[in-house]
Amino acid sequence: AAFSVTASGTSPFSYQWNFNGTNMSGATNALLTLTNVQTTDAGSYSVVVSNIAGSVTSSVATLTVLVPPTITNQPQSQALILGQTAVFSVGASGTAALNYQWSVNGTNLPGATNALLTLTNIQTTDAGDYAVVVANSAGSATSIVATLTVLVPPTITNSPQSQTVVQGQNTAFSVGAGGTAPFNYQWNFNGTNIFGATNALLILTNIQTTDAASYAVIVANSAGSATSIVATLTVL
Repeated sequence: AAFSVTASGTSPFSYQWNFNGTNMSGATNALLTLTNVQTTDAGSYSVVVSNIAGSVTSSVATLTVLVPPTITNQPQSQALILGQTAVFSVGASGTAALNYQWSVNGTNLPGATNALLTLTNIQTTDAGDYAVVVANSAGSATSIVATLTVLVPPTITNSPQSQTVVQGQNTAFSVGAGGTAPFNYQWNFNGTNIFGATNALLILTNIQTTDAASYAVIVANSAGSATSIVATLTVL
């Protein structure tokens, strides 16, 4: 920043600049130059011009120091279940007023111009990378990217089917599931979990009449679980 003054009268002139009413050491020229200005330099500047006949004080010139935005609290990545509410927030410092613009996957979100971004009833289409640009009259700053992962609870897409098998034969029950992988499986026999039966396919070998029962499977993931319909095994 540079302040200058022009004076008329009988030369030579002497100059004394002051800051907020206090004389500045060494500031005795018609030109006052301030380098690398900081917020502590903001204030009121004036100069007294003197000669052999007297002195005169200039009007006050104000230096306003604008601080570009900085991100003080970054938005955080999160993984939420389908239908929940996602909230992203950012903290920023700098000269007011601060303006905000959120984006998803690099595209600005219309109306998303606050420090807080709330997404209600999230769907798989809301999953993506979110960031915010904070701007003021001095510049702008971009946050880190926060990823929203939308977890979909399991759904049974292919249910196990009832079947009739002759004693001593082999058979298998299978299940198909949709949702967010990975899936965990647990088959049960008349409502009791079958030890080790933790795959989408349940194979029964050399079946006996004691294997005749109701079979079902629970499919689970990080978002929830779903239970298949019951499939009945009849042994002839």
